[in-house]
Amino acid sequence: MSRITRRDVIATGLGAAGLAAAGAMRPALAKTPKGKARPNVLFIAIDDMNDWTGWQGGYPLASTPNLDRLASQGTALHRAYTEAPVCQAARASVLFGRHPWTTGIYTNHCLNWPRVAPDRTSVVRAFKDAGYLTTYTGKIHHQDWRWNTAPNDPDSWTDPLPRPDWADSGKEPLIWRAEGRRDRMEDVRCARLMVEKHLSKTHDRPFFAAFGLRKPHPKWVVPQEYFDRFPDARRMPYPLGALDVLHTEMRRNEDMEDLPKAGLAMARQRYSDHLSIAGKGEWKAFVKGYLAAIAEADDAIGIVLDGLRKGPNASNTLIVVWSDHGWQLGEKCTWEKFTLWERALRVPVIFAGPGVEERASKALFSTTDLYKTLTGLAGVDRPDDIEGADHAGFLRGGGAARDQVVSAWAFDVDGDDPEAISGRRRDRHFSVRTKNHRLIAYGNGDLELYDHRVDPFEWTNLAERKSERDVVARLSDMVPKTPAPPALKAKDDQTADAIDD
Repeated sequence: MSRITRRDVIATGLGAAGLAAAGAMRPALAKTPKGKARPNVLFIAIDDMNDWTGWQGGYPLASTPNLDRLASQGTALHRAYTEAPVCQAARASVLFGRHPWTTGIYTNHCLNWPRVAPDRTSVVRAFKDAGYLTTYTGKIHHQDWRWNTAPNDPDSWTDPLPRPDWADSGKEPLIWRAEGRRDRMEDVRCARLMVEKHLSKTHDRPFFAAFGLRKPHPKWVVPQEYFDRFPDARRMPYPLGALDVLHTEMRRNEDMEDLPKAGLAMARQRYSDHLSIAGKGEWKAFVKGYLAAIAEADDAIGIVLDGLRKGPNASNTLIVVWSDHGWQLGEKCTWEKFTLWERALRVPVIFAGPGVEERASKALFSTTDLYKTLTGLAGVDRPDDIEGADHAGFLRGGGAARDQVVSAWAFDVDGDDPEAISGRRRDRHFSVRTKNHRLIAYGNGDLELYDHRVDPFEWTNLAERKSERDVVARLSDMVPKTPAPPALKAKDDQTADAIDD
């Protein structure tokens, strides 16, 4: 395979979503006749996947044939964003329909939902209360999904399928290597279990089946066959959003020149990863490791989708695929999540099934909208105070449901320790993403503004330009005015509740 350069990718448009989608097979999805019983729901949650899919075009070599096929069969949302760039906060907002700035759950080091809002009704519980069979396997809630104890909302599941013996131990290192067999991978085993126990069987009531994947969360240790889908790392392009690949140090990197103090502090949270990876010439090797982990996740998703298609429930099952947040791979000298830039916030979201239009859409979507949208599509009652927007009408062919997505993150704006957040307002930060722009409003008053019409990789900060004052003022008005303080642990309760990143 010849060497592919980043310049070639951008010049020829290889990163466009149409490449992979064009060749994807399209088996028909059956449509449910009007008047049929309430639909089943297949709820597929991915861990740490950004927009590096074929249908989104975030990276030209991404291998996601199953997600690409599903995207061609339903509504593929190209402007879907998480409200928090970390697992615990993102999943709490999805599963309980509340913004981070309402609950105070901003990071993994905040208290989790049982300590913050123990009486709230999760989206799973809403379906259970409506008479649904509710089941899960894999990671859905951030904590205790291995054992289905308190933080996993155990009362909401009628038939939980936890498999702790299949799961990794918890917080995993940022490493990659080819190892293991496909049939022993946790995601593959959980996918087959879901098919065997529920998707292949008939039921006397509708089901809400949640399938949670662990990849591409680190560690990126997957069988060789997934690495074999990609060329030698040395011939692979850098991430498309990496402006300056020559200078590892922040003080010399071109993409850091126009960042304010708070933006540099945000990048420093995982700057040490960049020094150890890019500084040692391993950048592209880690890119390949992430792609291999994505390929494994897509493979497991394919098992579940094929199991549904071949079983008795295909014609009356709504499918939604979503990721909790994105992932940085060296853009702006930082790695992992934990930022308010596009790469950490943009996620894949796909809806398919009865009544859902087949189209690629640039309508804005927040993952917090999943609660209202799923209950709206299924005709299930929900609490009156659920936040977010209901896109059920849009998915059936109506107009868009929102004009912006707000996301939040909390970190020590005066230092580089992400765990050192305090109750100070200056440690709470927000992103406002509209159709054309992103504003990042830091708690200390620093600003970043990017025009996505001409700057999709957020290379040029326009916040200080006089010509952009009206845009800055308009988007600033969308920032939460009285955000809840972080739900921090007491000083005598420093044991981390969250063991997963």
